[in-house]
Amino acid sequence: MNTRIRKMTFDDLAGITEIEEEIFSVPWSKQMFEQEIKNHYAFVIINEENNDLIGYVCGWKILDEFTITNIGIARAFQKKGYGRSLVRFIINALIKEKCFKFFLEVRSSNIPAIRLYETFGFKSAGIRKNYYQHPPEDAIMMKLDFFSLLKKDNKKKGQERCFHHTPVDNKVIKGKYSC
Repeated sequence: MNTRIRKMTFDDLAGITEIEEEIFSVPWSKQMFEQEIKNHYAFVIINEENNDLIGYVCGWKILDEFTITNIGIARAFQKKGYGRSLVRFIINALIKEKCFKFFLEVRSSNIPAIRLYETFGFKSAGIRKNYYQHPPEDAIMMKLDFFSLLKKDNKKKGQERCFHHTPVDNKVIKGKYSC
């Protein structure tokens, strides 16, 4: 199946809210997604052959930081790499806009999502007690900070690095030794 990631549009809302209601116990409303389209970053991944929606990602950019506010994959397409594609896409897109810190919250019981985020280098940054409802559950706040990763890398190598727009590999975006 050929897929494509593109900007979310108002025409996508029916499919998005259907996925949202299928996978979340407290789904976002259509109006919440309308606001994401108008004011923030919102993308969908689609099957190019029939234009069916597979999933979506939304977020907010503030200066050099980006918060993933919502990410969802239709149940039939979960565990097939589409969530990974969306996370990789949003990180690559925002690095090009000079965002180097990424944040998100995830249910503490959502181990597959936590493991996915960890493969990109996200680390636990705290707990939000009783953040989720139906059922009540804590959220794990996760953070990916490329400056911290580079500091660790520089200490190991003893050389300065600068950012170049390279694709997200596994955990670290590596810069070149000269600017």
